[in-house]
Amino acid sequence: MAALFPSQFFSLSKILYFSLFISVFFTVSHSDDLSALLDFKSQADTSNFLTSWSKNVPCSSWMGVKCHPITHRVVKIVLNRVNLTGSIHPLIQLTQIRHLSLHHNSLSSIPNFDFWPNLKHVYLSHNKFSGEFPPGIYHLKRLRRLDLSFNEFSGEIPVKELNQLPHLITLRLEFNSLSGSLGADETKVVASVKDFNVSGNNFSGKIPNWLSKFPVAAFTGNVRLCGYPLRTICPSETVDSNPTVMSTPNSQFNFLNQRKKNLSENMFLLIVTLDAIGVMMTVLIITWCCYYRKKNQENEINRMRKTKTKYNQDTSSSSLYHSFEYGIKRTSDQFSTMVCFEGCKGFNKVDDLLKASAEMLGKGSVGTSYKVAILDNGDVVVVKRVIEKLKKIKDVDGILRLIGNLRHTNVVSLRAYYSSKEELLLVYDFLPNGSLLNLLHGNRGPGRTPLDWTTRLKYALGAAKGLSFLHSYNKTKICHGNFTSSNILIDHYGNACISDICLHLLLQMPISSNNGYKAPELSTQNNVNTNQNPRKFSQKSDVYSFGVVLLEILTGKIATSEGETSLAKWVQRVVNKEWTWDVFDFELARYKEREDEMVALLKVAMACLVSSPKDRPKMIVVEKMIEDIAKKENS
Repeated sequence: MAALFPSQFFSLSKILYFSLFISVFFTVSHSDDLSALLDFKSQADTSNFLTSWSKNVPCSSWMGVKCHPITHRVVKIVLNRVNLTGSIHPLIQLTQIRHLSLHHNSLSSIPNFDFWPNLKHVYLSHNKFSGEFPPGIYHLKRLRRLDLSFNEFSGEIPVKELNQLPHLITLRLEFNSLSGSLGADETKVVASVKDFNVSGNNFSGKIPNWLSKFPVAAFTGNVRLCGYPLRTICPSETVDSNPTVMSTPNSQFNFLNQRKKNLSENMFLLIVTLDAIGVMMTVLIITWCCYYRKKNQENEINRMRKTKTKYNQDTSSSSLYHSFEYGIKRTSDQFSTMVCFEGCKGFNKVDDLLKASAEMLGKGSVGTSYKVAILDNGDVVVVKRVIEKLKKIKDVDGILRLIGNLRHTNVVSLRAYYSSKEELLLVYDFLPNGSLLNLLHGNRGPGRTPLDWTTRLKYALGAAKGLSFLHSYNKTKICHGNFTSSNILIDHYGNACISDICLHLLLQMPISSNNGYKAPELSTQNNVNTNQNPRKFSQKSDVYSFGVVLLEILTGKIATSEGETSLAKWVQRVVNKEWTWDVFDFELARYKEREDEMVALLKVAMACLVSSPKDRPKMIVVEKMIEDIAKKENS
């Protein structure tokens, strides 16, 4: 072996020395973490709840403790509702901790936050912490969520210090004894804050303009607080620090007392009596006018109904036939018998359907849908009309009969169909609650009712059950072909039901280049040779589309494109950086205690979105994974 030159020997020595230093450093740091956790257990766990905490390695099986996979330093502690008491000072040695959750305990002493410079998530609500606002907050440059609600903190909040936290999203301080002001209008505490609450404290003064975007509930219980969105206006002069209440019964009563002092008692009673009589007369006049107007409207409506009924009987202008944008040829075909399935009532011929009253619901990628009321029994169905000529597909009737025999709680039932060379009529159950697409993305402005986490998870599980049933039906290897959030409808009982099964396959509709649900292998086929039939859909391409729907449920974003700008690619880029709340819908911010379930569902979505079809799970496996998450949510 050749001898080492002095320079080579020196370099090798430095490498060995550095490796030894790193090894000793991690060993010492790991030992400090172990000692800190055991000290905390001995002081705080008076109920001996942490029985899994022994002298073994804390990263193996200790309840509520998570370590870094490389350094083995403690990075996360979650010990909620375990009856911890006393102080959390022993934990100051956990210098690498990023997530600290100890809510719903009886802890009473908190150290300086300087010891935890890497903290991102702090959940210490529902404890007995007291004293001034915890010092050292401004050192936590990575802090995203801070929840100190339902404690006994007092004094002022350090507005200037909080202004140095650029990533803060959640600030929950409700139901403490904090006081002072919330800052001036020009002082804006972290523009990124989206979840804010200081109700049930002793704050005073004007609410800064930048905080006025939050609801009234975020400020209630602070009697000396004024300004929008509260119903108290701030005094015009700064001499009096008490806010003036907007026109309320109490202020009016004080005004009447003042009048009573200035007027004689008899004059006061006279004025009050005349005022009361005037109000009563006004109410009676308004009531009579409203009744008269409503009566006239009812008469007009009844007259119009009679006219419309007579007109319909004479001309059938509101029938399904007349609702069609392009008329159907009146031949003997219209008297042909429709192919009916279980639950088909009130019609068995095409002409029976065409004579029923109808209104257009909308146009989709495979045809136009109409809401139709059957004359015989009053049932309401949806008729989807496709006027494109059917391509040369073997056994069209066989495919439609297969779809018509599908019966499942989470599948929209096909009740009947009529097929000719020129068009196709499909009769489905009418589901009144709209599509998942509309519930997630409709009316995102003011006045929208947010879709809560439990409902979203229920819809995800229902859609998974419907698609899993379809994939396993009679071992036919049938697939949906165009699985999107618009093809998930909500029935009378709040169940998510999949619709438009196999229609894209049956009609061989072209795949849109802007389809954010399309699996990568389908795009590849289109790019290789556009002259070949690209319609090689599979159950695994359905799984990919289902993964995109899960991302819509989690992010609240619309899947509108493919490639690098797609929703799937955006989520993958965020996830590759770090698990953060940035990927989740803002409407889910109030369910932060369900973060583990949201992350679990996100992992299911990412498993469905892998590039290789063979590596994607089957829908029956996906259904089981979501079912496990739902069981955890219910428990």
